[in-house]
Amino acid sequence: MSALEAVFAGLAVLVVAYASLGAVLARSPLARLHFLAPVTAIAVPLFAVAGVIYFGASLGGAAVAVVALVIAFTGPSMTTAIGRALAAEQGIAVGEPPE
Repeated sequence: MSALEAVFAGLAVLVVAYASLGAVLARSPLARLHFLAPVTAIAVPLFAVAGVIYFGASLGGAAVAVVALVIAFTGPSMTTAIGRALAAEQGIAVGEPPE
């Protein structure tokens, strides 16, 4: 493992640790859901960069890049769907304009 890989992977681990601590300390499920954003928006790309550096221009590096792209495109929509379901479960009006 090169130093550059270690830096990217280490930063990703720090982001995941911060988000995990925040999710544990958050009181409601909707508040916990907010801590997924740093993981999908920051940690996954950092891990992907570390993986692509490690595997190089090979099938392994391409697989890491594809997985990161899938998470980048599906993560926000999945988080939104889960948030809407949690809000509906709690009786919070979702999708209606504010009065």
